[in-house]
Amino acid sequence: MTRWGLVFCMAWLAACLTLAACAAPESHRRSAGVPADQPSSADVEFTQLMSTARVAFDRGLIEQAAGLYQQALRRARLMDVATAIGDAAYNLAACRIRLGQFDQAHALLIEAKAEIASIHGNIADVQLVQAKLARLQGSPATALMFADQVLSAPGSSPSDGHRLEVYLLRGQIACDREDADLAARELQTAVNYADRAADPALLAGLSGLAGRIHLLKKEPMMAAQAFDREASLLRHAEQYAQMMHALKHAAEAYLLAGNDGLAADRFFRTARSLFAQGEMAAAGRLAQRSLAAAENAGDQSAMARAKALLAEIKTRTDSD
Repeated sequence: MTRWGLVFCMAWLAACLTLAACAAPESHRRSAGVPADQPSSADVEFTQLMSTARVAFDRGLIEQAAGLYQQALRRARLMDVATAIGDAAYNLAACRIRLGQFDQAHALLIEAKAEIASIHGNIADVQLVQAKLARLQGSPATALMFADQVLSAPGSSPSDGHRLEVYLLRGQIACDREDADLAARELQTAVNYADRAADPALLAGLSGLAGRIHLLKKEPMMAAQAFDREASLLRHAEQYAQMMHALKHAAEAYLLAGNDGLAADRFFRTARSLFAQGEMAAAGRLAQRSLAAAENAGDQSAMARAKALLAEIKTRTDSD
């Protein structure tokens, strides 16, 4: 997989896991494969652990979330409740993937699938994450196998959202292989499910894949515009960490297109968001890139705000 491919893979997978790693009731999030008539345990300790972990996950505190989900999984195993074990294992696997702990995630997904299958639940969510994990591990053939199983395996009842993600995954793998024509066909198939899968985070995946295809076709301006759309949809979905990735991709595409002014703006906005999240080193690097692009564009206003942000980052870093 190319450097661009790995970056996109991690960012897109993170967005999808934010959607998929669900522990709370239906009114908030959908639990992985748990049938409507098989709710997770009402055990107070388990419920509190899962709820607190979800909040940490949504805030980007992945290590903290992993620790809480690990406690919830121990509790679920103690209770011997399949729904609770499957839900906790699935959510913990999502954290392990975000932390780059792929082998642990693999084992947890196997456990989650077995527990969900034991109560005749829907294994589509787990199969889909297994497919994405296989791609991250450099096994595209295995990823495609799991993706096919989402659509056809016994026990898998895919929604239109699942189908959209399957074809997005196929398109991403085609991009990894630098096959723009196949990726475009997979994207078109995914688009067919877009009207019935209205989640903006899922729709953002369409724009992200379109951006990669435009890059392969040497169309950087169109790629940048696609990444801008992706960022906007992720902002609407309140997926701010993934929004930052999309803005950074847009900035780099604008650079390739020779538009230093827009590149400076997108680098600045990414740096500002990273700064707000407390990621000082990353914020500083991108603020420097914003300043360099602004200097190339001769944009005094953009230069001034990049310098101001760099000064604020230095002040915060020195005080820490």
